[in-house]
Amino acid sequence: MSKRSGLILFVAFAALFLFANRGAYRGYFQDDEIDNLSWTPYLSPLDFLKGAVTPQFQANNFRPVGHYYFHAVEELAGLDFPVYVAVLHGLHLLNLWLLWLVVRRLGAGPFAAAAACFFFGMHMALFDDFWKPMYVFDVLCATFCLFSLWCFARERWLLSFAAFWLAYKSKELAVMLPVVVAAYEYWFGKRRWKPLVPFFLVSLSFGLQGILRNPNSDNDYTFRFTPEALARTSVFYAGRVFLLPWLGFVVPGFALLARNRRTWFGLAVMTLFLFPLLFLPGRVFSAYCYLPFAGLAIALTGVAEVASPLALALFLALWLPMDIHELRLRQRETLARDAEVRTWMDGVRRFAAGGKRVNAFVFSGAPAGFQRWGIEGALKYFYERSDLKVRSIDEPEAAALVHSGEAALFTWDPARRRLDITVPREQ
Repeated sequence: MSKRSGLILFVAFAALFLFANRGAYRGYFQDDEIDNLSWTPYLSPLDFLKGAVTPQFQANNFRPVGHYYFHAVEELAGLDFPVYVAVLHGLHLLNLWLLWLVVRRLGAGPFAAAAACFFFGMHMALFDDFWKPMYVFDVLCATFCLFSLWCFARERWLLSFAAFWLAYKSKELAVMLPVVVAAYEYWFGKRRWKPLVPFFLVSLSFGLQGILRNPNSDNDYTFRFTPEALARTSVFYAGRVFLLPWLGFVVPGFALLARNRRTWFGLAVMTLFLFPLLFLPGRVFSAYCYLPFAGLAIALTGVAEVASPLALALFLALWLPMDIHELRLRQRETLARDAEVRTWMDGVRRFAAGGKRVNAFVFSGAPAGFQRWGIEGALKYFYERSDLKVRSIDEPEAAALVHSGEAALFTWDPARRRLDITVPREQ
């Protein structure tokens, strides 16, 4: 395929992707994103640079590369949500290009590479990665992992290592990348292992620090190496592969169907990046499939080589209606939820802009799924203060704060989708 044809194909896919996901630009922030926006603007670029270069494990879950996205876009656009989505979409399209480069480097033909990129690029199990800025960590991690793999395949060892480092600083899942690169070297390289030594040393260092310094001893972020955890997570992620329950368990059969190195390597990539997620039963999210599904796409290029074009087209034709259904379902749910948060945030913004000096807040109710840290983050963002006292109406201290006239009372009415604010002096 000529460069001109490849460019036309990429532009056509980009147009299709942006059209299919145009609804994302009508969305809004959720609690995690607002929480990040409450503190990242106050860090300097030097703070992010220090976090990016330090070899120490960040016990406070600071991911400097991903968090810098919030800092930079907020500085440019404030709370203009479409700008955040546009950057996210740009990163995803960059990942499609990198995936294309990787699979072509592995020997995939243009048709197989295009089909795999289409499958990955439009897969609605990754809906939140396309629509929600909070998952920029997964998207950026994939960006640098794919770039690292491509550079390693071209024997650009230093660039590959630098990309691996930045991938880890985007999200800790990249700790598995050295094993992925070793698998590449075994199946496609010259089996030269010395260039891999720095990769494994860094991975071992961060891995051991993560185990020894992990503050999450008994919560949703705790690894649980139990059959119960594996049973829960494996069933969930298997159901995300083809958007049908259990069907993902047939994927290992690809290794028998297509006996070629690309299939084996792609399945290894998918398995390695899924492995840590299988023991996190408290954090089971479809968006986490983003990087593992890049491996699935690589495996599909191997399957496509042994399947007829008609069979591949039939597979995509059967999968596409389920994908469109997933998009419509998730879009409807997400936009409805986001509209409530936008209304709540607009009310808080107007109240804060009124200039009333308030040091304490009590909230009663919130938009569906909007957690406490989102409420606290919004108040910190609009008031540009971190010393505010925020209490739920159910907490013992809340009643005293309200009756004393010290706190503003935020009451969310879910029936009318309205935020009522009682000013302290009106008590």
